[in-house]
Amino acid sequence: MDIIRYVKSFIFSKYHHRLLFSFLICTVLPIILMGSILYSITHKIAGDSILNSIILADDQLNIRINNRLNQVQKISDTIRYDMYSLINRMPHNSEDFSILTNVRDNIHLLESTFNVYHIDIFLDDKNIASSEGLTFHPLYDLKEFDLEDIVSMDSKWIYKPNYHLSYVLDNTGKTQNVTGYVSTLNNQVTKNTEYAYIVLLNISEFSDMLNESFSGIDLSGFIIDSNGNIISHTDEKLIGTKLDSDILNIISSGNKTVYDNKSLYYHVVKLDNGWYHVTEIPKTYIYSNVYTILKTFFLIIFISIPIILLIIFLTSANLTNRIRKLSFAMDSFKLGKKSIKLDYLTSINDSDCYDEIDRLGLTFLNMQESINKNMQSILELTVSEEKLKYQLLQSQINPHFLYNILGTIKTCQTIGKLDIANHMIDNLTRFYRMSLRKSGEKITIKDELEISRLYLEMEQLCRKDTLTWSIDTEDGIENYLICKFTLQPFLENSILHGYSTGHRNIHISISVYYGDDEIIIIIKDNGCGIEPEKLTKIKYQLQNHIVDYTQHFGICNVNKRISNKEFGSGEIIIESCLNEGTTITIKYAQMEGDN
Repeated sequence: MDIIRYVKSFIFSKYHHRLLFSFLICTVLPIILMGSILYSITHKIAGDSILNSIILADDQLNIRINNRLNQVQKISDTIRYDMYSLINRMPHNSEDFSILTNVRDNIHLLESTFNVYHIDIFLDDKNIASSEGLTFHPLYDLKEFDLEDIVSMDSKWIYKPNYHLSYVLDNTGKTQNVTGYVSTLNNQVTKNTEYAYIVLLNISEFSDMLNESFSGIDLSGFIIDSNGNIISHTDEKLIGTKLDSDILNIISSGNKTVYDNKSLYYHVVKLDNGWYHVTEIPKTYIYSNVYTILKTFFLIIFISIPIILLIIFLTSANLTNRIRKLSFAMDSFKLGKKSIKLDYLTSINDSDCYDEIDRLGLTFLNMQESINKNMQSILELTVSEEKLKYQLLQSQINPHFLYNILGTIKTCQTIGKLDIANHMIDNLTRFYRMSLRKSGEKITIKDELEISRLYLEMEQLCRKDTLTWSIDTEDGIENYLICKFTLQPFLENSILHGYSTGHRNIHISISVYYGDDEIIIIIKDNGCGIEPEKLTKIKYQLQNHIVDYTQHFGICNVNKRISNKEFGSGEIIIESCLNEGTTITIKYAQMEGDN
C-alpha cells in the first residue's frame, strides 16, 4: 500500500508528472499492443508479399521471353517472302544470280539486326542456291544436321543440343545448344518438301535472362518443352536433361500458376510457343526473408520507443516549464515595477510558431508593458511637458546666437560695412521667418536644409570666412519629411566646440541619401573633436534616450523626438576623434508628405 501511495503521490503531485504519465499511457501501450497484433499477422502477409514480388518479377521475365520468341517467328515469316522468290525464279542452275545475292543479303541483315545465332535454309538440290554451303543447303543435308524429322513434326519449335556451324562461320569448332523455329513448305500434290528453314537462337540467351532475373537471390528457374526436356536452366549442368516425371505431372496438371510441393513452390507460366517457364521458390527463402522483416520491425520498435519517450519527456518538460514561468511572472508582476520578461518568447523568431501558451504569455507581456508605459507616460508628461516645451524653444532660439549676430551687425554699420550688415539682417530675417512660418513638427528636408544654410551663412559672417560647408543630397530626397530643427543643434555644436588653437578653419559637410526604407543624414566636421569621456557620456544618453536639461540638451532633445514612431523611429550615432573631427549619423524611416 505504501508503494501504491508513493506512486500515486508522485504522479499527481506535479502537472509535469501527470502530463508525462498520460503521454506514456497513450503512446507506449498502443505501441506494445500494435506490435503484438502485427507479429501475429506479419508472417503470412510478408510471406505472400515476397511470393507476389517473385511472381511479379517472373511476369516481367516472361514478357521478355515471349517477346523474343514472337520476334523469331516474325523473322521466319519475313524469310518466307524471300523463299517464294528463290524457289520460283531459280529452278535452273544458270538463272538469275542476283536473286540469290538479294536473299542472302536479307538473311544476313536479319541475323545481325535481331542477333539470332544462325539461319539455315534447306532447298531442293536442283536449286543453284543449295550449293552455297553456308546459309543454303540441299534438303538431303537435313539428315547430316540431324533435322530430318522437322518436315513431319507438329511443333514449330525444336531443341538441338551440340549444334555446330561450318568452319567458315565459326572457326572455333565448338558446338552450341540451340533452339530454333522451323518453317517448311510441302507440295500439296506430291507431298514432297520444297524447302525448309530454321531460325536458330543460342540457348545461352535464355539462360542469361534467367540468371539476370534471379541474380543475388537464392532462386532457380528453367524452361522446358511439352515433353519435359530442360531447354534452359539457371544451372547450366541441367540443360539438356529431362525433368522428373512426377514434377512434370504437377506442372502440367492444371491451370494453376503456383504449386506447393513439400519444400518448394513452383511458379509455372506457359509460354506463347507451348513451352513452360518454371521458377522454383524454396520455402526457406520466403521464411528467411519473413524473419528478416520481423527482425527489422522489432528493431524499429525497440529504437523508436526510447526516441518516443525522449520526445514525450522533452515536450512535456517544455510545456510545463513555460506554464511555470508564466505563472511565476504573473505572481511577480507589480504596478510600477520593471517589466518581467519571458525568455522562451524571445527565443522564437517566427510569431507563426506561437501556440496558445505562447500567445497567453505574449498577451501578458503586452499587458504589463502597456500598463507600465501608460503609468510612466502619465508621470513624465505631468512633470516635464511644460519644461520640455520651454527648453525646446530655448534650443531653437539661442539668445547667445542672436546677441552675437546683432553685435556683428552693429559693428559692421559702425565701420561702414553696410552691405555685410544688410546681408546679415536679411539672412536673420529669413531665418526667423522660415522658423516661425513652419509651425508643424515635421517639415520637408528641403526646408530643413534651407534653415541650416541660413544659419551657416550667418555664422560664416560672424567667423570672418573661417567657416565653410557643403551640402550633398540624392535626387528626390528633399521632398521627404524630417522632424523640425533636427540639424541646427548639431551644426551649432560643430561650430561652437570645433574651433581651437589648432583648428582655426572649420569645414562642415552635410550628406543626405537613401538607405533601406530609411533616410540617412551624415554631418561631418574637421574640428578638434570630443574628449573620450564626454563622448561616452553622450553616447549613453543617446542610446537610453535620456534628456539632460543641463548638458547636451540640444542633441539629446533631437534624439528623443526622432526616436518616436511619429518621427520615423530614428537613431543618432556619434563618432569623434580628438584633433580629427566629429561625425554625426542620423537615421530614420522615410516619411512622405500629404499629396
